[in-house]
Amino acid sequence: MDAGDGFSAWELFENPKISGAADVAANVASMQDPDLPEQFRKATVITVMKNPARLRRVRDLIDQLPQHGVDLAQLPVLVIDDEADQAGLNAAVGDDDVSATYEAILELRDALPRHTYLMYTATPQANLLINLADVLSPDFVSVLTPGQGYTGGKYFFETHRDRFVRRLTPSQAQEALSATTEPPETLKRALASYYLARAQRDKGRMSMLVHPSHTQDLQGTYGAFVKTLSSAWKLLLATPGPDRDELVAEIFDPAFQDLVDGGAVMKPLESLLTGVRHWIGATRIKVVNSQADVDSEVNWSASPSWVLVGGNKLDRGFTVEGLTTTYMPRAIGAGQVDTVQQRARFFGYKSAYADLCRAWLNADTAMAFEHYVHHEKLLRRELVEADAAGISLKQWKRKMLLDPTFKPTRKAVIDIDYFHDRVRGDRWMSMDRVPAAAGSRGGALEGLWSKVAGAAEVDGRDGRSGEHRNKRAAVPMQLVVRAILDWVTPEDGSPAVPAREDVALLNQVALLLQARVDEDPSLTVDLYSMDDGQERSRTPNAGGSVDLPTGRSASYKGDDHFWTEGVTSLQLHRVTVIGQHRSMLGVRFRVPRALAGGVLVQA
Repeated sequence: MDAGDGFSAWELFENPKISGAADVAANVASMQDPDLPEQFRKATVITVMKNPARLRRVRDLIDQLPQHGVDLAQLPVLVIDDEADQAGLNAAVGDDDVSATYEAILELRDALPRHTYLMYTATPQANLLINLADVLSPDFVSVLTPGQGYTGGKYFFETHRDRFVRRLTPSQAQEALSATTEPPETLKRALASYYLARAQRDKGRMSMLVHPSHTQDLQGTYGAFVKTLSSAWKLLLATPGPDRDELVAEIFDPAFQDLVDGGAVMKPLESLLTGVRHWIGATRIKVVNSQADVDSEVNWSASPSWVLVGGNKLDRGFTVEGLTTTYMPRAIGAGQVDTVQQRARFFGYKSAYADLCRAWLNADTAMAFEHYVHHEKLLRRELVEADAAGISLKQWKRKMLLDPTFKPTRKAVIDIDYFHDRVRGDRWMSMDRVPAAAGSRGGALEGLWSKVAGAAEVDGRDGRSGEHRNKRAAVPMQLVVRAILDWVTPEDGSPAVPAREDVALLNQVALLLQARVDEDPSLTVDLYSMDDGQERSRTPNAGGSVDLPTGRSASYKGDDHFWTEGVTSLQLHRVTVIGQHRSMLGVRFRVPRALAGGVLVQA
């Protein structure tokens, strides 16, 4: 960074060795010299790969600084761990051991008596699920907000999903993953879409990413496919005749119509095809993996148009400049959402040409990205609230909206107990454990009922006679969520709490309903007071629970029938536990299928 007067704001040392200790110390000394004018001060910046050997070289260099007059105890240091969820966390915790990079980071931190360790990542799941006592477990969080013009998950996989995503059918995905001699038709369509978009925009840098698999052999095959197709198309487009007409009719015209149907304002097709021929000639095609060129770096300034082919090296931390078209038949693999999200190289500041952007994706991968939008939205909100409230992340209860089909991160680094299950739709769930305390009556849920009881009505499906019939009231879902959370963790220290075994399930339900009401604030819950609050006597089971519902009889349909299609239902059951001289509140939930989902909650 230039300070504006021709002076650099810092002195950079890249992957330094111990022999550079004197130079680093000299820069630190000048930075701390009170007589040096501000414009001559340079912050000392050391960059190092997250590799055990290189990290230890920096630590050895730091150990040498006192010999050159640097007082480490008085030296403030900011250590920034970029992509902090990768490599640096302890991947051997399950074996009661430490991984090499993690150990090297601890040694580096031990060498700096006055430092702040700042972790930076777009996918913090791993950082949040390591042991809270781990020295790399974060203490606080600051959630960054993208600037104007950013197009991310919500833009591409929610509001403009139909325009952006092209799902590969199972047969198309299989064809793409098994291709050896002939390029799949879907690759041809994607490549044509890119060249048309490139000819349409005709300015700025644009690129296409082809990510077929993690295997380098298939990446090499696809690199050859792209080069062969491009060369053939360039020649055919320059030669009028039936072969050119066939190429246009079967490949370029459908690609053109797809862009137009998605809302892009395009030049006439024939006009674009003239430009396509020239842009093919100007496009650099490069395979990026460890078997490819010795120099895997992309010299972006060499061309305004690129097609990159690769796998894992094009994932995390790799910026694909001007990425417009993505072809990714690769499956989601182990289903780790943080890993899948890191493949989303298509996010960025693309509002100027977002109507030209397209992605051909394996259907499971597309679903994972769509799911991640909701997962990230809720996680960001939870972290923003924790930050605003000044809550240490050591005390923050981990909660994530995440279907059990997916995993939050790699198993090797997780060292925290959590429940991860799906709140299933159109079926009853019971919170029916007998609490260890004196009872669970009088908590926030019953307090909510007392507030709405005046507007409640006897449910017409209850054909019993007498005064103790089921009553129902429609209650805003947000009030129910707040009541559940207040019941689980009462701010007034009330002993009227549910059994510990039911707390995780209640938290899961509350988190799911909060996510749904965030999307639609008008949602309500049918709140039932079973038998109008009359206590039912129940004998505890061997497992410490009671059977809450009353079954069917000649005059009664049974508790299972008290719900409404498409509406979340919550039944309050007041119970006297036989033989224990205590009262408890049992709760039954039924969430409609459209609102169901998976939730992860810290135990």
